[in-house]
Amino acid sequence: MNTTLLITLGLLLVAVIAGATYKFFHGRGHKVVGNECVDLTKLRADKNGDPVLEFGSKATLLMFSTKYCGQCPGVRRALAKLEHRHGTLLFIVADITDRLDLAAHFNITQTPTVFVLDPQGKIRYRLGGTPKPGVIETELTKLGVK
Repeated sequence: MNTTLLITLGLLLVAVIAGATYKFFHGRGHKVVGNECVDLTKLRADKNGDPVLEFGSKATLLMFSTKYCGQCPGVRRALAKLEHRHGTLLFIVADITDRLDLAAHFNITQTPTVFVLDPQGKIRYRLGGTPKPGVIETELTKLGVK
C-alpha cells in the first residue's frame, strides 16, 4: 500500500473516533461540585417581561442562549413543557449574545447550556448542548421535582 493511502486511512480513523467521542459526551451533563449560586439581580433575567426575583420552590432550570443558536428554540420548548408539567419548577432563559460578562463568569463555551439550580439558586448540574432524553428529568427527581 502506498503512504498516501495509509495516511488518509489513519486520518479517517482519527476523525471517526473524535466524532464518536463528541457524540457520546455532547448533551450529557455533569454534577457541579462547589457552592456557587446564581445571583438573579446580576443575571437580569425576565419571564414574560417581568424580572425574575426568586427561584422555583423545588428547582430552577436556567438556560443560556444566544440569538444565533440553532438548537436553542427546540431546547427552550422542551424545557418550557417540563415547567408546565411540574408546578414547583421555574424555567428561565438568559440571552448572553450581548452579555459576555455572564459567559465569562459561568464559563459558557456553547449554547444552549443548561443549569439545574436548587431552591436557593445553587448550581447542582450543568449540561452543554442539546440534552439527551431523560437527563434533566433525572436531575430534577434528585431535587424532589415530581
